[in-house]
Amino acid sequence: MAKLISDQVRQRVIDIAAHYGFVAQLKDGAQDQYVKNLMFYCKSLNQTVYIRKDRAVGDCGIPAYFHVAVHPNFFNKAWVSVPEGIEELINRQKKKNLHSSSNYQKFPVYPENDEPCGMCFKVTGYDALGKLFQQMAAGNKKLNPTSEPTASASSPTATDFTLDEKPVVPEKTTAAVEPRNQIDTVPTKGLLIKSPYIDRILAGTKTWEMRSSATSLRGPIALIKQGSGQVVGVANLVDVKGPLSKQEKLKAIDKHQISIERLESGETDKWDTAWVLENAQPLKTPIHYQPPNGAVIWVNLDQKTQDQLAVTLKTNTPSVR
Repeated sequence: MAKLISDQVRQRVIDIAAHYGFVAQLKDGAQDQYVKNLMFYCKSLNQTVYIRKDRAVGDCGIPAYFHVAVHPNFFNKAWVSVPEGIEELINRQKKKNLHSSSNYQKFPVYPENDEPCGMCFKVTGYDALGKLFQQMAAGNKKLNPTSEPTASASSPTATDFTLDEKPVVPEKTTAAVEPRNQIDTVPTKGLLIKSPYIDRILAGTKTWEMRSSATSLRGPIALIKQGSGQVVGVANLVDVKGPLSKQEKLKAIDKHQISIERLESGETDKWDTAWVLENAQPLKTPIHYQPPNGAVIWVNLDQKTQDQLAVTLKTNTPSVR
């Protein structure tokens, strides 16, 4: 049998969903409805959401991502945000976003499937899961024109859900977020980071940048998108952790966001040191600079770039996570 998420992960997922009005559906008030799926229901939206408990789960019961299934008529592609860790999940066999399971009893049965089907998101980390639930809690007033066609009206489950034109949003739909603090000190060094990892750092979903060695540098640093010739953000480098074992990295997937497949394959073994970043924030206007030859990790920012960064930081309003 496939590995299942740990009790700690399960409870945290349940707590996140409950915060946005999606209540876990249990048998006899204690056991999950299904072995391989958590089932949630939002009364105000009349919507059911399923989260797989057996997808990409490591030895410690920690999943590399959450497989979240919703009714096809409820799916909204606008909720997808790759930098924040929310992706559309494409079925490799069907070559489209349509996933079947006998557990999806509230979803429609399509002609080409013998089981009910939902449309799914691939969600990396707890912050991203909370963001998705927050968006779902706001409701979906109309069919998403970019989503897959719904089942025919003859399907007995195709019209189980009537979408409310003015959904009642639960009281807890607004997450408790704190504004990022302004970074006043102008960085003199910039860290080169590839995309999409730098995008996730700027979105606040990735807080550990994994490297093969430690650094003694602490304090404000510039964030440079590798290959772009641009400073795109700033952050505080506050700590270094490691070298970390594979088990330690598996337990911290939500921080570094390296998938469990890559961790277990061995290809990421050399990246065993976490550079801990806080207060990462994108610049409203990226700053172009002249990339020095041979720079691989750090870039010493020239005076012109520092002066431009100083001006930008004075007017750059930090966003919220």
